[in-house]
Amino acid sequence: MLKTEKSLEEMSKQQVVDYLNETVKPEEGVIPAYLLGDPKVYDIEHEKVFLKTWVFIGHDSEVPNKGDFMTRELAGYSLIITRDAEGEIRAFYNMCTHRGMKLCRADKGNKSLFTCPYHGFNFKNTGELVGVPLQKDIYGGNLDRSEMGLHKVKLESYKGLLFGTWNEDAEPLEEFLGDIKWYLDILVGRAEMEVIGVPQRFVVNSNWKVGSDNFVGDSYHTMVTHGSIAKLGMVPNATYSKRGFQIHTDNGHGLNLGTPNPDFAFPEELKDEFKNNLSEEQYGVLSNLKNMIGNVFPNLSFLISHTKIKDQFISNTSIRMWRPIGHNKMEVIAWMLVEKNASQDWKDRSRDSFILTFSPSGIFEQDDTEVFTDITEAAQGPMPFLKNLTYNYTMGLHREPVDFIGPGVAYDDKFTEASQRNFYKYWLELMTKR
Repeated sequence: MLKTEKSLEEMSKQQVVDYLNETVKPEEGVIPAYLLGDPKVYDIEHEKVFLKTWVFIGHDSEVPNKGDFMTRELAGYSLIITRDAEGEIRAFYNMCTHRGMKLCRADKGNKSLFTCPYHGFNFKNTGELVGVPLQKDIYGGNLDRSEMGLHKVKLESYKGLLFGTWNEDAEPLEEFLGDIKWYLDILVGRAEMEVIGVPQRFVVNSNWKVGSDNFVGDSYHTMVTHGSIAKLGMVPNATYSKRGFQIHTDNGHGLNLGTPNPDFAFPEELKDEFKNNLSEEQYGVLSNLKNMIGNVFPNLSFLISHTKIKDQFISNTSIRMWRPIGHNKMEVIAWMLVEKNASQDWKDRSRDSFILTFSPSGIFEQDDTEVFTDITEAAQGPMPFLKNLTYNYTMGLHREPVDFIGPGVAYDDKFTEASQRNFYKYWLELMTKR
């Protein structure tokens, strides 16, 4: 084995990749601890995962009007996302093509022209270079502006969710999403949805995979980590999180569906809109939905949560991205969404529910952040590698899938780790791909 020859730090990139292939065994439920704390693994992830796959960058309701723009990051590189005069949403690398200055430094706004703060080059929000100070004098009429447009970033959307990729050869977004689209329809396609406010952003000293792992399939932790919510009367009992289905699909995507729910978790007055946007089977799931927690590979997690707030049941819908900053640090970016045609009272109460539970100050979020931080801390340094420390992902290996009304591989309660094994199987496939 390579491990007996040298430490992980001393290995070449290819040796690390070979060692991953040797030690990461998702089908057997064996995941080495060093995956969550090693800088070399993180560097390879950046190259083979985040520069190759589709990564979530925002929601189209964040740029609702012509000329609206926002700046985001894709695999560590700044983007400008803008809606042009024709209503088309475009994405560009946030770099002036003259001397490489960051073209736009505002988080959001509305403008049809972007002016570089270094030398004043002007670019339309369609990417064309349209103005250069003193162009005829200093370039003698020889500057070809048509060759100096902003670098376009590959951008596609699904039901308002915007994804970008640096990989020009990436498969179409809808193919990458595959069967998880059926569940995303329930999440963000059930009605016209809009983002409320700006995304909440906060930094956690944790590896990004801990967040994705938690949302892709871990309902088991709820009765312990979030045990206080039962004591507060927000849920009926500590084991409520077991009932429902765990489902995973190709390309590492997965989710947990909490059912049944005797109370309709969504605005009653929008039932006709839901029925018009969903199939009969999807509406049947929506009607009986208690919660839905999942992850689109690699790092877009989503949530429909249904809890009792001030003696009233209310649901809230959110999506979050675990944006890697380093091998032991991530920025959490959380968007709250709501049905655009819901009443203002519903929107306000749903927002209050989100803030109480899954905002930076929320009960669930604070519980999880403590866990994420400690897991990452324990995974760092030479000890996990030297001692061959591994995590046990064998929960549910003895179980057989069941028939379910929607696509994917389904199990008839949420206490299994099949979705996590599926997540790491696809992660390993990308990491070891030549």
